[in-house]
Amino acid sequence: MVDMNERYARRLFFKQAGALGLSAASLSAFLAACGSATTTTASSVDLAGPIAIETLLEKAKKEGKLEAIGIPPEWANYKDILDTYTSKYVKVQYQAEAEFSSAQELEVFKKSKLHAHGDIGDVGFKFGPQAVQQGLVTPYKHSKWDDIPAELKDPKGNWCTEYWGAQAFIINTDLVKNEPTSFKDLLNGDYKNMVGIDGDPREANDAFISVYSAALATSGSLDSIQPGIDFFAQLKKKGNFTVARSSLANVTKGEVAIAIMWDYLGLGFRDQLKGKPNLKVIIPSDGSIAGPYVSIINKTAPDPYAARLWMEYIFSDEGQLNYLKGYAHPARYQALVKAGKVPTELADKLPPAEQYANVKFVTDLSKLDAAATALSNNWQSQVLGQ
Repeated sequence: MVDMNERYARRLFFKQAGALGLSAASLSAFLAACGSATTTTASSVDLAGPIAIETLLEKAKKEGKLEAIGIPPEWANYKDILDTYTSKYVKVQYQAEAEFSSAQELEVFKKSKLHAHGDIGDVGFKFGPQAVQQGLVTPYKHSKWDDIPAELKDPKGNWCTEYWGAQAFIINTDLVKNEPTSFKDLLNGDYKNMVGIDGDPREANDAFISVYSAALATSGSLDSIQPGIDFFAQLKKKGNFTVARSSLANVTKGEVAIAIMWDYLGLGFRDQLKGKPNLKVIIPSDGSIAGPYVSIINKTAPDPYAARLWMEYIFSDEGQLNYLKGYAHPARYQALVKAGKVPTELADKLPPAEQYANVKFVTDLSKLDAAATALSNNWQSQVLGQ
């Protein structure tokens, strides 16, 4: 993780407003965000939303950019989403920080209290409430708010699920001849140094849910992540677990031959690599947890209208279908199906529906918090440190 302290030294806000590049509109919105969530600007625009697209577009063009944190182009078809937003509205900046974990995204928002930086983020479900607790976000209820299930959004508008994925095995079939279909297979099979996850599970939500899915597979319960930690400790002891991250580069090189990560990432890798190597995506039969990702707006966003325009776009029909093109499951999927707006060819590219029959959602924040705490306390000593 980059040391942000070097990049965001404390400054006197008013003296440095010009140097920080804050327009009059951005400064006004910054001050409004620091106060009540429903404070209005001089033009009487209610920042809590929804705001008309015409108004957002006019003000976003004056801001001139959107600072996106933690939005990797290869993730959930974000390349097309980013390109479309740029072509329609304003340019997107700070993609060098696209690979930040959810925890790192919150760190950027935290540092931006000193130096306004970062407008929007895309974080794992449990990080939305954390951002609220830390006072890092501001509410905005977009125009499609009512289409989102209540358990997948904050009632006050501070965060909202845009899409979700399910934990899957992404298997390099050029290297793996005996394809695993369950977590039990990973432990019992001859997969020496082949199995990897998507980063440090104490920081990266994708990896966190992979450990939690292993707990579901081995104990059948969502009440404790410890069986999942025990599973990976056994997997490492046997020599099947590699600490190499299941990134596209490592999957391509064969350093990770069996990646445990979101289904949409694996399906995207499969299409991108075009058989070099050949990849197969399987939802494990004994345990897979669905992971919602939520969109948040920085309380001190330098471009508050561009941020809200981003929200309106990603929750629009076009934005939601763009997630589906990247194999992510859009939060408004049922509403789109009901309206007859989901092309058959898109739905048919996903793994068979029956593989998703036992996928579980975990929206109980107390369970997620308990799991995160146990993982933080035990991962290093019980898995990495053995």
